[in-house]
Amino acid sequence: MDKATEIYKNLVLGLVGKRACGKDAVAQYLSKKYSFVCLDYTNDILEPILKEKNEQVTRENLVKLSMSLRKEYGNDILTRKICEKIEPGLWVISGVRFREEVEYFNHKFGDKFKLISVECDSRIRYERAIKRGIKGEAKLSYEEFLDGENLPTEQVIPETMQLADFTINNDGSFAKLHEEIDKLMEKLRI
Repeated sequence: MDKATEIYKNLVLGLVGKRACGKDAVAQYLSKKYSFVCLDYTNDILEPILKEKNEQVTRENLVKLSMSLRKEYGNDILTRKICEKIEPGLWVISGVRFREEVEYFNHKFGDKFKLISVECDSRIRYERAIKRGIKGEAKLSYEEFLDGENLPTEQVIPETMQLADFTINNDGSFAKLHEEIDKLMEKLRI
């Protein structure tokens, strides 16, 4: 097996982007069409801890828990935990936030890791957040939604987005998003 084939039989894609930009939509499409295994920090790491503590899964509690863990164990703690689940194969990790997380992925997987920035207009992201109504977002005003970007887990995202190997724009329809993902998979020879 040549080196390129070996690399892309083992590939980890990290998705970074602001709240409600469509990271999970990208991950789900990669799973459905390209057989990637999806992991995300909320569902696979933070939510089980909150449930174990009998705490509600709200944005406030998720931020509080993640920042507490990061303060005690370092900004890459959630990534170290998520990497314990990764085996050889195709993986997509939704919700990369911190530079240290990208550095950990790069250290662990080298050129088998690629960071993808998912970009989307703030008004579109707000409308999507209201529609999905998770993590206590259903009744937010547009100003409250934007204020959420001042949370410590959100402030770092724009800087981390600049580290991306690839960018996907998600201002349009699912069909347009899927087309962008397909083009990217072609570049990656998946």
